[in-house]
Amino acid sequence: MEALAPRDANTVAYNRGKQTAQKTKTLTKTAPVAKLTSKEKDHPAPPPDDVLEPASSDRKNGAVYHMGRLLGKGGFAICYEGRLAGTRQKYALKIVKSYMPQKKMEQKFQTELQIHSKMNHPNIVKFHRAFAYEKCTYIVLELCPSGSLMDMVKKRKYITEPEVRFYTIQLAGAIKYMHAKGIIHRDLKMGNVFLDKDMNVKVGDFGLAALLMSGKDMTACRRTTLCGTPNYIAPEILEKNKGGHDHTVDIWSLGIIIFALLTGKPPFQSQTADEIYRRARERDYDWPKLETSENYISEEVKDLVALMLREPALRPEPDHIVQHPFFTCGWMPRAEEMSPEWREGSPDSNQFISSGSNSSKASLYKQNLKKLCMQCEVGPWGVPKKHTSTYREVAAEEKAGLTPQVPLAEDVVYRCFDEWKREQKKLPIEEDDLLKPALEMLERTSSRKQELPPMARSTNTQSFAAQQRAKAQPAGATLPNRSIRTRQIAADGVIDQPGNMGSTGSSLRNIMSSVRQGKTSLHRPVSEPPKNEVGVEERLAADMVEQLQKVETERKAQEAPKEQLSTDKPVSLFNPKEELEWLPGTEPNDVLARLRRLEKELERALNSRSIASTPTTIPNNYPIVVKWVDYTTKFGLGYILSNGSVGCIFRNTFTDLPNSCRGVIPPSCVVVRDAEYHLQNKNNPDYLDRQQIVPISGPNIEFYENRAEAGFFRGRVNPMNYKVTVPDNGESAKLLRGRDAWDDRKREKIVLWKKFANYMSQYGRDGDYPSEDAVAKKPDGTSQELVAPGNVVTFYQRWGDVGCWYFGDGHFQFNFPDHTKIVISADGTWCDFYHLPLEAARDLSENGTIASNALDDRQHLSYPLQTLLNFMAKPSRTSRNKPVINPMIQGIPQANDFRKKVEFIKTCVKEWTKNNGIGISDMDPSTRLRWCGKRELVNVRVPYKHVWTTVGSKNGDERRVAWFDPRNPAADIPDVM
Repeated sequence: MEALAPRDANTVAYNRGKQTAQKTKTLTKTAPVAKLTSKEKDHPAPPPDDVLEPASSDRKNGAVYHMGRLLGKGGFAICYEGRLAGTRQKYALKIVKSYMPQKKMEQKFQTELQIHSKMNHPNIVKFHRAFAYEKCTYIVLELCPSGSLMDMVKKRKYITEPEVRFYTIQLAGAIKYMHAKGIIHRDLKMGNVFLDKDMNVKVGDFGLAALLMSGKDMTACRRTTLCGTPNYIAPEILEKNKGGHDHTVDIWSLGIIIFALLTGKPPFQSQTADEIYRRARERDYDWPKLETSENYISEEVKDLVALMLREPALRPEPDHIVQHPFFTCGWMPRAEEMSPEWREGSPDSNQFISSGSNSSKASLYKQNLKKLCMQCEVGPWGVPKKHTSTYREVAAEEKAGLTPQVPLAEDVVYRCFDEWKREQKKLPIEEDDLLKPALEMLERTSSRKQELPPMARSTNTQSFAAQQRAKAQPAGATLPNRSIRTRQIAADGVIDQPGNMGSTGSSLRNIMSSVRQGKTSLHRPVSEPPKNEVGVEERLAADMVEQLQKVETERKAQEAPKEQLSTDKPVSLFNPKEELEWLPGTEPNDVLARLRRLEKELERALNSRSIASTPTTIPNNYPIVVKWVDYTTKFGLGYILSNGSVGCIFRNTFTDLPNSCRGVIPPSCVVVRDAEYHLQNKNNPDYLDRQQIVPISGPNIEFYENRAEAGFFRGRVNPMNYKVTVPDNGESAKLLRGRDAWDDRKREKIVLWKKFANYMSQYGRDGDYPSEDAVAKKPDGTSQELVAPGNVVTFYQRWGDVGCWYFGDGHFQFNFPDHTKIVISADGTWCDFYHLPLEAARDLSENGTIASNALDDRQHLSYPLQTLLNFMAKPSRTSRNKPVINPMIQGIPQANDFRKKVEFIKTCVKEWTKNNGIGISDMDPSTRLRWCGKRELVNVRVPYKHVWTTVGSKNGDERRVAWFDPRNPAADIPDVM
């Protein structure tokens, strides 16, 4: 959706020197290239002359916009100029229909609102607010009256190199800022780069922007959605099966923009989209020849563009781009030299005022470059800034209950979250806090002190009228030395009685006592004492009383509705008519009892000094998590089990309800059996389900719901319910809406499951089981009725870099930062230990490093826990039914700090039992649990972030983040935002 410009950059095409217009559109995952569809033409109707904005906290009476000229149209949006009534302030109002035909369109629009509202950079279009009016949603944006770069190129045919330097630096600054915030724009083009009245560029239209799950490592966060505009799309976006794309697609688009600005058309311009894509993949482009080009194009800029149009890993970052020789080989304009006249024609060299300076040209170029880079926050010259990642801001916004619900309700104004936070700091203080300064003020006056108390000077506790009256007091004026008339409340509520200040303080206390008991009103009387008889300080105190009365009135007015309305209503994934299966042993009391037994067994095993007898029945290997992705900032955790199942465990999630309430879905799980085989065979032509979201010919999809004291319930859904129709044009299929609200909620979980699964299948963190095994392993056809509870994760916790998974049958898996795993049975008697080889463990202990091949050589010990704790113990003569430990492996547990790890596990379990529930742990930075054992110290970035979080905790989930230095693991580390 193009917010502020009427045309697309790809409309500029040249045929034998003749300029022609060719309509193209922005590609999305679901849109063909060649022609517009009917959906794209489904624009909202033109707005009325006056658009009404509902009341909000900063505009108590709402607002009116007088609509002006049409600015442009996009795929689904139109954009008009609007003037705020009563002011001269003009905005760009982007308008879309409030009700959208597909759920995914609503989600994309919600993401656009959430991302754009978090952007705050001088070269990004400013988002002001959004609201609904007459079945349309209006987004109020910064107006860019000079049009777009595309408009300027169409009028002028090309842009000169000095201008290109100026615009490239501003774009590099915007790109650096977006990437630092964890945002990939993915649709940078001339039509989405606008110009303000001073000809500064402003990046707009975040309709295709991607919010990364983590801003920690941009290269590790890759996307797979096919999106962009044909002439600007990076080759890796087209390669669906090559690992997806990352933030470097924006660098590619910047290179295309530079080429197009200088030549008038994109480098790979062709008659068909397929030809554009082929040329882009092969980097098949040519610069205009010197003798035929109207514009001068230097070798330096050609080199810069070539650097940007390389393989993703080789493309330069914004800070490196602005240090390229292109920016100092010719004139670099100052911001004040850029003129709106250049929209129509190219500037003359004498229009650059500072070009006639007597100083060295090279020095002046660099001076101007450095100044502009510092303004745009890019390059090595300014002070580095720390930006809060957008996904954290979105999570905080959701926690505050301010996530925009699409379609927006017509009485809601969605504003920038930062504005809301600033307002919270200025909210009226509590009643007692208002009363206290008023009493102090009156008492101090009675003592004949001439200076105002601190609270009386504070503008935060005065009404506007009180501030104005205080300002009217002449400088250096003193209060008259006479008795002050005060007002007291009589039985009939009239206030007008003189008295002394000593009685006034007591009287004011009595007033407030009466107000709280509902016996008295604080309204002003009809007649008031003469103003010249009332001191300034007493008027300030009286104004505080008025403020308190206002607070009291509003509180009483809001009390009744708050008791009747519930903002969050518990809802379920399951229709009441569905047949569900209760999982025994999952009630909180049963889990707690199991934890207490486990604690005792861990204590007993740790105190034992001999190996255990071999049990009559040796348990099979427990399923373990071999890959996972942690997105606990918003949704939860995705994981792949060693048996090929792929699952997710979700935190409380919110959903919209028809009555404008917000529904809360409790912690839940989704498990798809044989899904790893499904994911790894999506390119296998012999696999029938390769284009389906889930294996529709496989077992039933399992949904689990945590119903608090009642425990977990499982529902099964036939996978055919999620069968999608695969388009003939090869595009990815979409999952449509369900038959009812419950089905919709399950489908939302399936969509999230798919995103987690795709990510893990390529970028999972662990890999004890090679992907070739998953490809070769076919579904075993296990009956759904035989699936054990141990095949689902129902709880997850993380202490820094130690992770814990709790399975439905009660067994635990603990992962430690040295890449070892401990799996303990529900009763604590049996243990599977996945460990480093002996040499690698010793190398880690001595040198703080783990060789890469050591992870491939990890092995597995499966014994009673007591035996593993006493592997080095010498067998006694009376040892019967006890295993004989091979001397070659006896030192493995000790070398891998096995006992220390079990002691840590015991401490975790003890904390749960002490607090009466799984996941109820101390989150205070100075006292929370942390692992101080071995971890890699070499070739790691220091410090790095540690996370303390839970999913499925008995008392609700928390998440804390702190910087961690592995060289000092016991140091107290405060939380970061």
